[in-house]
Amino acid sequence: MSYVESVQRAIDYIEEHLDQELDLSSIAEEAYISVAQLYRVFYALTGHPVKDYIRKRRISDAANHLRNSKRSVEELAWSSGFESYHSFAKVFKKIVGLTPAAYRNADIFFSFEPIRLNERIAYKEEKEQTELFPDVKVIRFMPEKMVAYLHISKHEEGMENEAFRIVCQKLNAAEATRCFKSRLRFFGYNVDLPEEDGEPRYGYRVLIADAKERIDDDSFIEEPFVGGLYAVRKIAALSPKTVQDGWNRLLSEWLPKSTFEIGTHQYIEEFIAYNDKVTRMNLYLPVQRKFHNEPIEIVELTEVKAFFCRGYGAEAQAVAEQQLIDWYERGSDENRRADQGKYYMAFHYGITDCEEYWWENGILSAEAEAPALERLEEKRIGSGTYACCVSKTYGLLTGVLDKMHRWIANNGSYRLDEERQWFAEYHTNDGSNVERDTIVKVYIPILKGERSQ
Repeated sequence: MSYVESVQRAIDYIEEHLDQELDLSSIAEEAYISVAQLYRVFYALTGHPVKDYIRKRRISDAANHLRNSKRSVEELAWSSGFESYHSFAKVFKKIVGLTPAAYRNADIFFSFEPIRLNERIAYKEEKEQTELFPDVKVIRFMPEKMVAYLHISKHEEGMENEAFRIVCQKLNAAEATRCFKSRLRFFGYNVDLPEEDGEPRYGYRVLIADAKERIDDDSFIEEPFVGGLYAVRKIAALSPKTVQDGWNRLLSEWLPKSTFEIGTHQYIEEFIAYNDKVTRMNLYLPVQRKFHNEPIEIVELTEVKAFFCRGYGAEAQAVAEQQLIDWYERGSDENRRADQGKYYMAFHYGITDCEEYWWENGILSAEAEAPALERLEEKRIGSGTYACCVSKTYGLLTGVLDKMHRWIANNGSYRLDEERQWFAEYHTNDGSNVERDTIVKVYIPILKGERSQ
């Protein structure tokens, strides 16, 4: 048996007996190594002394109870293996940074989850990237068979939690599954479904890992999970907006600045629950090694005509996008003419959470003198010199924009042109996966010459 297998057996044993007295000799016996080897190898492979690992896992479990139950601190101290409230509170504050009482009502959450050695990979990021995104790690998810349940809803918002709630109800209804439900891991992802009788349908598939026992319910089926490399971020599952912001941070900010690019495997979300209520989520962004960085080039563009919708303030993006969708769904001849152009997006980069913030969605016409499109605003995007970066569709593109602005700021030959507008132009191919295969060209207007002092 390899050391990795031995230490993982030790970790699994710790998890199964976390609420009991743990003896190092029993852990070592389960791992088929000596206590001395357990000390050395456990630390070498996990980065944590075995006793510290146990303590952090128990504190993490206590933190979960503090936030989601009414159990007293004294009770949690005893169940966490501490002889007194004071020793528990001292260790809790050292690890979490807050006293138990303060943590119970704080806005932050603490989580130290079980280590899975087979998921770890070695990779190197720049120090700046690591410091900017300490909450993001990259893991290798091994292929395995999972049990799947497909939830179908008429409403997209909130369907993830609804799907998870239904799965928990089904598992709780059978005595055979209730006894091992706490050992399961729950994941999920969105599924595109065709309309039914002209009405939209939304699907969400819940995946259950570690279900070694059979789930006796015909609505659950076995499904292979291909696995792959994933960037993972933990978030508090406070609202759909919190989840969306979590995805945006991964996709728009972390990914473009990392040594990875978007992968071809499945996006997934992991549910961390307390008494069947989702309290936290782990977001898994599929990635693969980046073989080259997207270059920034200087290009000359001619003037084009833009037809667009614009929103302002905190809801600017939602307003602009919905207006353009509503316009397009009218299905007029104007739509077919608009299809000959390119979809574009722009927003007030660097400004957020104020009335001046704006967001634009629109169409760049293929014809310089194209006639107006009814109900859409119209303007011209000026000709001239632009810095251009060809990239994948990294969400809001803030990471790409940050990189381009840094490049311009450090380049003594060019400066920003404040009179013209930046924009992102989207290119798709018929029959391709729009989300994964779309190419975006980001253009930032620049002028030759040094910046004024």
